[in-house]
Amino acid sequence: MTTVAAVVVRWKGGDEVERCLSSLLSSEPERPAEIVLVDAGSDDGGAQRLAQTFPQVQVEALSENPGFAAAANHGVSVTTAENIFLLNPDTEVQEPALMVLAAFLEDHPDLAGVAPLLENIDGSSQHRWQLKDLPTRRDLSLGRSGRPAFNRCPEQPTTVAQPAAAAWLIRRTVWQALDGLDPSFFPAWWEDVDFCARLDNKLKDPAFPWNEAWRVVPEARVRHIGGSSVGSLGNRAFLEAFYGNLIRFAERHNPQELPAIRRRLRLVLTLKGLLRPSRFGDYRRVKTRLG
Repeated sequence: MTTVAAVVVRWKGGDEVERCLSSLLSSEPERPAEIVLVDAGSDDGGAQRLAQTFPQVQVEALSENPGFAAAANHGVSVTTAENIFLLNPDTEVQEPALMVLAAFLEDHPDLAGVAPLLENIDGSSQHRWQLKDLPTRRDLSLGRSGRPAFNRCPEQPTTVAQPAAAAWLIRRTVWQALDGLDPSFFPAWWEDVDFCARLDNKLKDPAFPWNEAWRVVPEARVRHIGGSSVGSLGNRAFLEAFYGNLIRFAERHNPQELPAIRRRLRLVLTLKGLLRPSRFGDYRRVKTRLG
């Protein structure tokens, strides 16, 4: 079976990353050939503590936070395995998810990557949040990164255009062909949407070696808590990053429709502020910064 390098990016947060790393180390029947934790300038002593707690894990402690995309790219760059298992720190891999994903990818050489099904702590599916179509102009105007690809949780391996990067298994050759994630989506959000959109465009090139982007494999399950980065960043900074990166995505992928997207999005943000008076100032600030 092809080798796998797991890459986890941490920025502050709590003890969820310990559970994530423990789940990787206990993966059966085979754990990843390489496990890399990238600490994105947390400056809280966590990188040193985790290096001592998990000596089997290669900890890359960055002096400052370059953003999720750049940190993930760094993590991938220090590994050599054929496939990359990109994980959020608030995930736990359920056995035998990694083996199932790696075997499926190996059995489908025309496929660029696979994703497990993310689930809540109670075992319910996160498919409506996790698995989406690529965003249309209407989606962007409404502040959405895409519509749910499935109303019901898929029960069989199924093609999907945009799985959330909370858990991806992707070929290194595909990652390299797209130059990884774009670090201009700082500090986070929309870098995975952009990657999926660029991958979709690559599939239209007859010279591109792969014919299909992603499949979700429901047999493989990963528990996902979610929201840890938002808690560390704060609501206002999150809104500025999310909507600022939405506009960056639209500039790249919907340039002719950008003026209309900006106009509609400003209206949507105004309405959101009116519906949430305690956050009205935050939405007004974001609307001003959209330009």
